[in-house]
Amino acid sequence: MKRLRVALLALACLAATGAGAPSSTLRVAALTGASGACAAPAASLPAGERAYYDHLAKRLDVTVLRCPLTDATAAAKALAANEIDLAVLDPAAFAPVQATTRAILTVRSQGGLNRIPVVLGVKATSPFKTLADLRGKSLAFGGSTPAAMSLPKLALSQRDAPSAFWGRELVAVDGDAAVSDLRANKADAMVLHAAAWQRLCFQKSPKEAAPCADLRIITKIRPQADRAIVVRRDIADETRYRLIGLHMPMHLENAAAFAWATSWSPKAAEFQPAEPLALVATR
Repeated sequence: MKRLRVALLALACLAATGAGAPSSTLRVAALTGASGACAAPAASLPAGERAYYDHLAKRLDVTVLRCPLTDATAAAKALAANEIDLAVLDPAAFAPVQATTRAILTVRSQGGLNRIPVVLGVKATSPFKTLADLRGKSLAFGGSTPAAMSLPKLALSQRDAPSAFWGRELVAVDGDAAVSDLRANKADAMVLHAAAWQRLCFQKSPKEAAPCADLRIITKIRPQADRAIVVRRDIADETRYRLIGLHMPMHLENAAAFAWATSWSPKAAEFQPAEPLALVATR
């Protein structure tokens, strides 16, 4: 209970010291193929779109304005110029404005993998310091499941390290076997999803020896998002947190709003929080 109180106090202090006070207006980009002035959503809008704006207005207790813009590039420029507050961007549109904006939410598709981080590790005594140093070397995967192989392969390929980058790829039975292969010098490096690394390397007590003291992480990476909901970096922390909180259960609370808000993502299952640079591969 004491730890919980400390955590809640820390969050309260973070919110209090973040960007300015929340605004009474939220300006949302609508990619319509033509630009126009921000205005209150018209009653003639499609039901799903209207449901989304109404949902935001009710949950945030703000006035929501719909801001027509030609495309994601125009929306990114409008975000950077403080002309709107929220937009859905792709990697190309996000790149020029990543210093002044941040991703807050991505979408997981039905049956799709979560964008959990993957960990690329080597032996602590290895001479390899970076991913580039491992070109032509051998890599061990911690299994053949989608989370153990497909996810790491995607993340690595987005870092310019596809299968052709490696001299040899080994598929171990599981994470434990991949660690064993690495320790036995059967592989130069191993890649595990973060949950597997945590399970293998978590130190249960300071009195115990660290389970992975003989290993070293070269990098932790997530797969690049195809699109994400993006806000300005100077938006009030309270608004950002509440936007994340109201989007995550939207598929359960307001199906019409969710369907419209995720129409850019086939078979969308749910919104998920995103790191600020979710739309950048080489970070």
